[in-house]
Amino acid sequence: MRPRLTREESAPRERFTFIEGMRGLAALYVVLGHLCSMSDPEALHRRPTDSPAWLQAVMAPFWHGHLAVAVFIVISGFCLQAALFPGRDGRLRDVRKFLKRRAWRILPPYYACLALSLVVAVTITSTQQGMPFDQYLPVTKANVIAHALMIHNLSPDWMYKINGVLWSIGIEFQLYFLFPLLVAVLFRVGRAGLVAVGSGVAGLILLAAPGAIKLYPWYLALFAVGMAAAHLAYRPALRGGVRPAGGLALAVVCGFGAVLATGQGASHLVGDALAGLAGAGVLYAGVVAPQLGLVRVLSRPSLVALGTMSYTLYLMHHPIEQIVYVNRPAGVQGETGVFLYLLAVGLPVILVGCAALWWMFERPFQKLPGRRRAAGPLAVVVERDAARAAARSA
Repeated sequence: MRPRLTREESAPRERFTFIEGMRGLAALYVVLGHLCSMSDPEALHRRPTDSPAWLQAVMAPFWHGHLAVAVFIVISGFCLQAALFPGRDGRLRDVRKFLKRRAWRILPPYYACLALSLVVAVTITSTQQGMPFDQYLPVTKANVIAHALMIHNLSPDWMYKINGVLWSIGIEFQLYFLFPLLVAVLFRVGRAGLVAVGSGVAGLILLAAPGAIKLYPWYLALFAVGMAAAHLAYRPALRGGVRPAGGLALAVVCGFGAVLATGQGASHLVGDALAGLAGAGVLYAGVVAPQLGLVRVLSRPSLVALGTMSYTLYLMHHPIEQIVYVNRPAGVQGETGVFLYLLAVGLPVILVGCAALWWMFERPFQKLPGRRRAAGPLAVVVERDAARAAARSA
């Protein structure tokens, strides 16, 4: 039987680059999903389609981009809470500094994307008919202002306009303002209490306003799950220690459940909850046991590079995709032709274009992997205990 990891063995020595790999895969999944929906929007909405059976089978796994967004939300909660531990106790001391840094990190690429998306919506989207273009129009003063203020997710009439992926950025930005309160709740009622509070608030919103299901209130609970997973990694129970196998088991069971649930047409709430728990399991296991094979795979340079620009890739890919689609050769017609064209030509153009936009609008505001070393989970506890022991012996 493999012995349980000790505290020292479980503490990684490097920044957790595998998380960048997770972000990269999630962003790529969203991009591929939009390539499919651009090729055959009827199949996405489960309506009769002329695409061949083989193409429908190829595209079927990519109809669930909301699962990737759920994982993004969990990663966000995890990373924000984990950042409060190296050399500190996990509490947020300077709320103003935190919000300033978040705005500096998130807003410049967002507003650059909003500007590009407005140009594309007016010059390209408005010339097209049918889905998915119809859901991005009309461009009105109200929804432009709502996007500029990052409140467009608060109304179904705004959230998918201009650029359909921006709705989740509004949710995440608003969660930043709740983060200081959630940290306080975490240290008041513990990890389980935090998740219970987040889930309870989300449930109350859904009960009070059933139509709010389109506004994804359960992302508050998923954000709390990410925070709780980070706290568990850095502050495990002394008796139980770290249990990476438990994290992996959670990831496998919940990941399989998310695939099964979405395949059976379950609501987004169910699929997102399962996908978020699966993501939390991977994050926890990867942080407390960096020697795992899964961590090595997710830490491959190509995935880390993709994850480094994942925010720009998520933001910018759809306007670029529309440009490529509208300017396709005249001979590229039908679902199969469009799919193959977007895959062979559109995907490389999107990746190169987003890399250039990342370099201009995101990289200057980003802390890149490798610029600093991060203390591993539990290393904080080990260093603290060692300091106390040295003080006593002195």
